[in-house]
Amino acid sequence: MKKDSKLLKILDFLEANEAKETRDYYVPSLWLGQEQGASYPVKTNPMTFFKESIQEITAPTDRNVNYNHSLSQLRNEVHGYGGDWTYVSSFYNLFPRLTTAYDHDNNGHVGSGNRMDITSSDNGFRETGTLLKCISMLKYIRDLGCNTVYMLPLTSIGEDGNRGDLGSPYAIKDQYKLDPNLADPLIPFTVEEQFEAFVEAAHMMGMRVIMEFVLRTSSLGGDWVKINPEWFYWIDRKRAHEYHSPEFPANELAAIKQIPEGGGYHFAPSREYRSLFKKPPTPEQIKIEDGKFVAYTDEGELIIPGAFADWPPDDIQPAWSDVTYLRMYNFPYDHEPNDYNYIAYDTIRFYNPELAQPTHVNRPLWDKISGVIPHYQSFGIDGVMIDMGHALPQPLMEEIIDGARRNDRDFAFCEENFDVTQKSRNAGFNAVLGHEWRVTSRDKRQGIQRIVEDSNDYLALPYYGTPETHNTPRAMMRGGEPHCKVTYVLNKFLPNSIPFIHQGFELLEEWPVNTGLNFLQSETDFYSQQRLPLFYKSALRWNNDHNLIGYIKYINNIYNHFGWLLNNDHLRGNEESMTIHYPETAFESVIAFERFDPWHPEHSLLVVANTDYNNSQDFFLNIPGTNNGAYWDFAGKKEYKFVDNWMSATLEAGQCLIIEIRKLI
Repeated sequence: MKKDSKLLKILDFLEANEAKETRDYYVPSLWLGQEQGASYPVKTNPMTFFKESIQEITAPTDRNVNYNHSLSQLRNEVHGYGGDWTYVSSFYNLFPRLTTAYDHDNNGHVGSGNRMDITSSDNGFRETGTLLKCISMLKYIRDLGCNTVYMLPLTSIGEDGNRGDLGSPYAIKDQYKLDPNLADPLIPFTVEEQFEAFVEAAHMMGMRVIMEFVLRTSSLGGDWVKINPEWFYWIDRKRAHEYHSPEFPANELAAIKQIPEGGGYHFAPSREYRSLFKKPPTPEQIKIEDGKFVAYTDEGELIIPGAFADWPPDDIQPAWSDVTYLRMYNFPYDHEPNDYNYIAYDTIRFYNPELAQPTHVNRPLWDKISGVIPHYQSFGIDGVMIDMGHALPQPLMEEIIDGARRNDRDFAFCEENFDVTQKSRNAGFNAVLGHEWRVTSRDKRQGIQRIVEDSNDYLALPYYGTPETHNTPRAMMRGGEPHCKVTYVLNKFLPNSIPFIHQGFELLEEWPVNTGLNFLQSETDFYSQQRLPLFYKSALRWNNDHNLIGYIKYINNIYNHFGWLLNNDHLRGNEESMTIHYPETAFESVIAFERFDPWHPEHSLLVVANTDYNNSQDFFLNIPGTNNGAYWDFAGKKEYKFVDNWMSATLEAGQCLIIEIRKLI
């Protein structure tokens, strides 16, 4: 226990004030450990509820807290990377203000709707999520089989241009400040103190904490604008209606698109587009009008433009209303007017080599960005996810990683990269978002088959094993409960996958958090008009009458039973240790893979899944060296027979088999 424990101070306050609290406070029965049957609101004393949650965390226990330091240390010595505890992690993706939102006064809606305090109920409870409520949910998350909490941005939120009644957590007002609305007013502790207590509580339960950061953008009304306007791009206010992503002739566009593969050429946007941008003002020239920054200069009235999708350069999305790109390089203004003083692919992602020179580095900004993660390491966090980290200047990303690992050798870095490549590994990352959500959401059979086949090859680092993220359609939208079950089994047992539960997945949530990735145009058109939780106060379906919690725990128990067979490849972490074989099933909807360990050649584990969610399917497969006889399916609790290395059976729609194979030696 820490000498100056914020968690114990909160507990002391709750104990001292429990008897004084007279208000009724409702929580879902799932938060209290119930998983069977319909979830329902449970009335409690709020002080009692949080007191008992923290008492359970802080109570003496014989359970050994194990961060798998020995495993991570072994991989460090062999491969030279810290933070490789990701290889044996299971993530729960927590969006605090949504995940722990609930109708605590049981009046039928979240929040009073009062614009003066949109996050509170009529009884004064904060019904949107708070860090105190996150502490109370740690046991729930751990019981789901997760040992790492992955948190979407917690930083303060700007107001200029923000959508919804809460604004986007990606519209960051100040990287060094937490969103004060995440503090629970039930206790007199700051948001920083409540976050420190959350990290402390997670560590006491043997869990790690990862925070997500967006380091290349700022909200339009960010705190840095007034102090350092040279860190931002500025345009002519009178011509703001002309602003959009730059357009390129077809021949230039074709060449530009070759840049990611190492070819192509850099082309500047048209002179007309560049003329929109002006030299940054001085702090004294900046005023605030109607909540927006306006600069009065010799070049006219200037404002900060919104950002837009930076790739591909012909992306059709309109400019975003709440964030802007930071200016990573300052190019001399004595060149042709507006040379590199503009927002385009070659100034914010694939930096023009002429621009990306050490002499042009915006050093004060880089130093400020490099200090963000060390600031939060003081709270005790264990790793970070860098949103679009590959789009930051490579030298800056190296500074960020080196600085954090000087403070904590075992600090983990995750990257929002859709591809799993050696390049990410060489840059110092321990995991990537990857491609599972993308390839399994459309053509489910081919997508899942690709994920399985990719696991035949040595991958440089693990990827998030999830069919959904906060920017994608929900798994329930793509294949219902059978799709959720199949993808959970596969992501749990595939060797390169980090099992990743996106909040609400276990509740069979259908409503997406945000649009952005892999939505049909019709879906994007529809949801763009709806109250999406990324911007509006909302709650998950905690009172749903059916969920996957019991199923998830059941599959986890099967996995844990075979841990001796499945985990040794993580220890060795090299090409020779890959332990997967892909047998042909003869039917396209049925996929299978066999996991084995060279240290235990007499055993293997066979996973088979029917990715047709509407129809049963016959199949047969051959596993060389298999003993004849009956084999137990741990998933369905039924026997299947192998004869002369062959197995044939019928799988119900969406059914999975998990079978231990006995080998002839």
